[in-house]
Amino acid sequence: RTLSRRVILIIITKATKTKIMSRIQCSSVSSFRLMLLSCILALNSLSWSVEASALFAPPRRRHLPSSSLCIRGGGSSDMVEGLKSSLASALAAGCSKTLLAPFDTLKTVQQHYRKSSGMALSFWEAVQLVMARPKGFLEFYAGLGVAVVGSMPSVALYFGVYSYCKRVLIPFFDTKFGPDSDYQLPSRFVFSVAIMSSAGIGNTIASFSRVPYEVVKQNLQTGMYTSTWSALSTMAREGGMRAFFPLGGISIQMLRDIPYAMVTLLCYEVLKEHLAPLKERHPKKLVDAMTGALAGGLGSYVTNPLDVIKTRMQTDPGLYQGSIAVCAQATFQEGGAMAFLRGSVPRLMHKIPANGCFFLFYEFFQTLLGVEGTTKKES
Repeated sequence: RTLSRRVILIIITKATKTKIMSRIQCSSVSSFRLMLLSCILALNSLSWSVEASALFAPPRRRHLPSSSLCIRGGGSSDMVEGLKSSLASALAAGCSKTLLAPFDTLKTVQQHYRKSSGMALSFWEAVQLVMARPKGFLEFYAGLGVAVVGSMPSVALYFGVYSYCKRVLIPFFDTKFGPDSDYQLPSRFVFSVAIMSSAGIGNTIASFSRVPYEVVKQNLQTGMYTSTWSALSTMAREGGMRAFFPLGGISIQMLRDIPYAMVTLLCYEVLKEHLAPLKERHPKKLVDAMTGALAGGLGSYVTNPLDVIKTRMQTDPGLYQGSIAVCAQATFQEGGAMAFLRGSVPRLMHKIPANGCFFLFYEFFQTLLGVEGTTKKES
C-alpha cells in the first residue's frame, strides 16, 4: 500500500510539472507568475525527492558509531551528504531570494543607471525610478521568477560540491599539514585553508551555470524588458546563445563569486564555532541567522567593486568589448574609487538579511533532511 501511494505521488508530481511547463511555453508569463510557478515546482520536486529517497534508499546501518562524518571523509557517504546539502541549499536559496528581491533590484538599478552628470543614483532616486515603471510596486520583483528558477540548481550544485569537498579536504589537509604531520601547521590555519579551497572549488563549478539567469534577471531589473518571456524570446532571437553568455560574463562572474564565497563561508564557519555558546542562552535559529548575516555582510562589502563591474558587463556587454580591465577603467573615470561602491547600500540591505535567512533556512533544511553531523554539531 505504501509503495502504491508513493508511485501515485510520483506520477501526479510529474503530471503537475508537465502541466505547469506547458503553461509557461504557451503563454507570455510575467516574472511574478513565473515566481509562483517556480515555487510549485520546488515543492513538487521536494516531495518527489523525499518519497523517492524513502522508496529506493537502503536501510540505515544503526550499528555504526555516532561519530560525525564531517571528521572522517569516506566515499559514497560523503556523496550522499553532499546531495542532501544540495537540496537544502536550493530550498534555502529560493526562500531567501523571494523574501528580499526588492533590494537586489535597487542594487542593480544603482549600478546600471547614471545621471546625465555621470553621478550615481541615490537610493531614493533608484526607488522612484523603479516605482515610475508601468507595474509600480511589482517592478521591485522584476526578474524574481527567473532568479529563483535559475538559482536553485546553481546554489544546489555549489553547496553540494562545497559540502563534499569540505568533508574530504578537512581530514586530508589535517593529516598532511596539521599539528601531527611533518609540517606541524596550526589546526585553525589548516581548517581555514580547507574551507576556502572547498568554497573556491564549489563556486568555480557553479559560476558557469549562474551567468544566463543573472543576465536575464538584470535585464528585467533595469527595465529593458517588460516580462520574462519577452526577455527570453527577444534575447534568443537577436543574440542566440551569446546573449545569455556575453563576452567576459563568465570570467567576471567567477571573479566576483569565488572571493565572495571564500570570505563568506570562512567567516560563517568560524563565527558558527565561536558563537556556539550563545545557543545555550538564546534561540538557536536566531544565532544561526545572525551568524549568516554577519558573514554575508562582510563578503558582500569586500566584493562590491567586482559586483559593479559584473553588473555593467552583463547589462552592456558591447560597451566594454568583454574586457574586465576596460570596464574597470571606465567605471573609475566616471566617479573615481567611490564608483566601485555604487549599489553597496541596497546590496548590503539585501545580502545581510538574505544571508541570515539563507543560512537559517539552510540549517533548518539540513536538519529536516537528516544531514549527518548537523544535529550533533548543533546539540
